[in-house]
This record gives sequence, C-alpha cells and structure tokens, in this order.
Amino acid sequence: MTPSTTDAAINTADEPHVAINPSPSVAAAGRLFVFLPGTGAVPTQYRMILRVGAARGYHAIGLNYPNPTAVGVLCAADTDAECFWNVRREVISGTNTSPLLDVSTANSIVNRVQKLVAYLDRQFPTEGWGQYLTGGAIDWSKVVISGHSQGGGHAGVLTKLYAMSRACFFSSPADWRQVTNAPATWTFRANVTGASQQFGFTHVQDQLVPYTQLRDIWQAMGLGAFGAPVNADVRLPPYDNSHQLSTTATPVIDGSYHGSTVVDAATPKTAQGAAVFESVWTYLCFP
Repeated sequence: MTPSTTDAAINTADEPHVAINPSPSVAAAGRLFVFLPGTGAVPTQYRMILRVGAARGYHAIGLNYPNPTAVGVLCAADTDAECFWNVRREVISGTNTSPLLDVSTANSIVNRVQKLVAYLDRQFPTEGWGQYLTGGAIDWSKVVISGHSQGGGHAGVLTKLYAMSRACFFSSPADWRQVTNAPATWTFRANVTGASQQFGFTHVQDQLVPYTQLRDIWQAMGLGAFGAPVNADVRLPPYDNSHQLSTTATPVIDGSYHGSTVVDAATPKTAQGAAVFESVWTYLCFP
C-alpha cells in the first residue's frame, strides 16, 4: 500500500511500503521488524530480508520515506558539528531541526510507521499488528529497527532516541565528518537502545562506506565492546558473538559491494535462490 493510503497528509515519497505478516508455521516473535531503504531506494528492493524475518515469526515492514539525497552529501563538509544529527532527526520526526531539508511531521519516519501499522491493524485485524501500538503510538520496545546505507544511519540515530528491542545496520551508518576526519558526533551519544542489542554487517570492499571508517563508527557506537570484527564468510553462527560482521563475497552485480549485504538484486544467492547471508541476517536481526 502507498504511504498516502495510510495517511492523506503524507504527500511525498509515495512509493509503496511492503508488509509481511509472520509465517503461521512458526511461533510468533511478538516483534516488529522495520527496515529503512538506502538513498533513492524503495522497500520493494529489499523483499528477501523481510521474508526471512517473517519466516522467523516477525511482523516485517519495509518503510518508504523521504530519502532522495544522501545525508553524507548534505553534511560531510558542513562545519556544524551536529549536522548529521539534526538532518536525521528531521527525517525521523519531522521537527524543524535542519535548514538543509524540509520534512513535515506527516512525512516523517515515525508518523509513517505509526500510520502503516494502524492501517494494517484495521485492514487485517486477526494478524496481530495492533500489538505494536499503545494509544495510537508505536511501542518501540517491540521494534527491531534496521536499514541499509542512509536507512541504517537513521536506524542508528533511532537507537539514541528510543529503547528498542534490537538494531541491525547494513553497510552503515556512513556518517563521517570530513572536516575532522572522524565519525559524526551523534555516534558518540549515549545509547537508549543498548549497544548490546546493536549489530552491523558490511562488505570490506564497499566503495561508498569505507571499511576503515565504518569500523571507527561502530566503535564510537559501542559495538566494539562485544569482540573484534568477524568475517562471516569463514565463521559459523554465532560468529564468535561479535556485533561487527563483514564479508568478501562476490556480489551478483559486478562491483555492487555496497548493496551486496542486503539489496535483493546484489546479494549473493545459493543455487536454490536463497540469500547466502540468510544466517547472517538471522543472527543480526532475528534471534
């Protein structure tokens, strides 16, 4: 369904959301998996991870939201130390925190999640979507937040704002300040969702988010407290219990390292067509 179907006040980024209810063949997890696409991407490009979540008993949604310009393009060379933080909070909440973009409350991530879940509860009252609403607002304690690239950065900022069940980042967060050659200041902020519940996965040859930078970003966010980075290609779950996983696997699309961690068209497949990284996704997001 399109975002405007769920709320008539939504008037931008109206490509469809994707929603999948849990598989009836497994025990319900009682968790809502919310996936945020990367810059210029839409939820239909990430169906595989949503299906893996649903197969594990999760209610899974791919959320469409305003994402036309990379946050790094807006902020990388900005002298305002809080640029990344302010831009991302405006996309998340619709509050006027940055002059670099204009996202209304109706078009924000938070409103879109709330209105989508409420819509699904009305349309499919027996599927259990209503358990994620309290007084019309999202019960964030039951949310597993995730995202790719720009979406992963928004997921990271959400861990500083809400106490959630879990967070998993794909090829992200990418917020690196060129003026200081260091992670964005928000990455050092205190976690509201504990670092013990945060996990990341990337390709070491990612051209858009250099691995050396991402390791420092994950360290700033607290992921390094749970062990050294692990190459998921040569370790089996639980990957030495690390919260920082990487791969060197060849993408389906030549050179698409940035998308290979989770984008349907780029992620490596088995001979049967399943995602090679299904066990990684399960470890990161669907325990």
